[in-house]
Amino acid sequence: MTTANRNSRNLNRSIVELSASQATEIASTPKWFLAKARPAAFASLRLLPAAALLFTAATFGTPAGATNCTPVGSNVVVDGGNVSNRTDVSASANGGKANADAQGGSGNLAVAGDGGLLGAGGNARAGNGGSADADANGGMIDLDNINSGNNRGNTVSVAVSSPSCHGAASNVRIDGGNVANRTNVAVSANGGAATANARGGNGNLAVAGDGGLLGDGGNAAAGNGGDADADANGGRVSLGDINSGNNRGNVIAVNSRSGFFGGASVVRIHGGNVSNRTDVTVSANGGKANANAQGGNGNVAVGSDGGLLGDGGNAAAGNGGSADADANGGTVNVGDINSGGNSGNDISVSGRSGGNTTIDGGNVSNTTNVDIEANGGTATANAQGGDGNAAVGGNGGLIGDGGNAAAGNGGDADADANGGTVNVGDVNSGGNSGNDISVGSGYGNTVIDGGDVSNTTNVDIEANGGTATADAQGGDGNLA
Repeated sequence: MTTANRNSRNLNRSIVELSASQATEIASTPKWFLAKARPAAFASLRLLPAAALLFTAATFGTPAGATNCTPVGSNVVVDGGNVSNRTDVSASANGGKANADAQGGSGNLAVAGDGGLLGAGGNARAGNGGSADADANGGMIDLDNINSGNNRGNTVSVAVSSPSCHGAASNVRIDGGNVANRTNVAVSANGGAATANARGGNGNLAVAGDGGLLGDGGNAAAGNGGDADADANGGRVSLGDINSGNNRGNVIAVNSRSGFFGGASVVRIHGGNVSNRTDVTVSANGGKANANAQGGNGNVAVGSDGGLLGDGGNAAAGNGGSADADANGGTVNVGDINSGGNSGNDISVSGRSGGNTTIDGGNVSNTTNVDIEANGGTATANAQGGDGNAAVGGNGGLIGDGGNAAAGNGGDADADANGGTVNVGDVNSGGNSGNDISVGSGYGNTVIDGGDVSNTTNVDIEANGGTATADAQGGDGNLA
């Protein structure tokens, strides 16, 4: 029983015959009545009949303002606002573009001099490729742990009652707000593009000098490929643990009690959505490497004769050199990835209202995409012999050996586009839970939409070999 009700009952039991002016004063100032009417009642024993008591209770019932009881507002509206977190980590150490050119020229003439009485003939070289080395490898990236999770929503507490007379708001509407977390990690250490060219030239002539009486004949080389080395390997990526999970929704509590002014007639709660998205993209792919040490075309090399005791000179024209191209995938090391353990809203409605309650718990969604690549790239090595070349070895002396002749032969070609190495720790995107909703028994019509819980996890890891082409084919139409 409230204080107001007790005062009214005491008033009914204690009213004595009073004048109209006193009755008016009592109705407007109950505190005066309680202070002065009761002593008057004890002084006189003439009580009013029961019918008069009921009328008096109806006429002089204590208004709310007379007992310092102020009803709360008729509407309570709470917008908790949104909690959002976005983390973008982008790191790249990709190889660029490297071009090395040591190609031999075309249309050159080289004539070596003869040796003296005891000397060897000179060597002649025309239009040969040199040494070319091009590197466009990916670099190295080392990142520690990345933590973007453990986000929390709002805490909303509404007590829809008056502390003195239990008056409650007639309408309560709460929008808890959304909790959103997005994490993007993009790291790349891909190989670039490397081109090394040490191809022999075309249409060159090299004539070596003759040896002296005791000397060897000179060597002649025209339009031969040199040494070409091109590297476009993927780099090395090392990442620590990635944590974007363990996010929590809103905590909403409503306590409604019926009292002097009645309980809340309508309670509407939208818990808000909890969403988490994690994208991890790491690549250390091999790039594109092209090494060319092909022999030229239409070259002539003539080795000279040896002296009386000397050997004849060697002749080489349009032969392929040495070509080495590497576009291997790199190495990727990633620690544990945790995007799970997310939970929805905690909604509690208690007390006694008797009105309608509508609760939309909101959705809980978690999306995890892990895309890691360490694929081999494209490697091409060409040490093919040229076409239409002529090489003539020199004659040996009386005791000496004749010179060697080589024209349009393929060289050494080596191309590698192997897949790299990928190491990934545990990937946890599970352990997600929906909303926790509880409603007391003192409510009328209750409609609850618990919301959806969805989890999508895509893990795509590749360490495939690329494309490697090595060509060391001999040329056509050559004379040696």
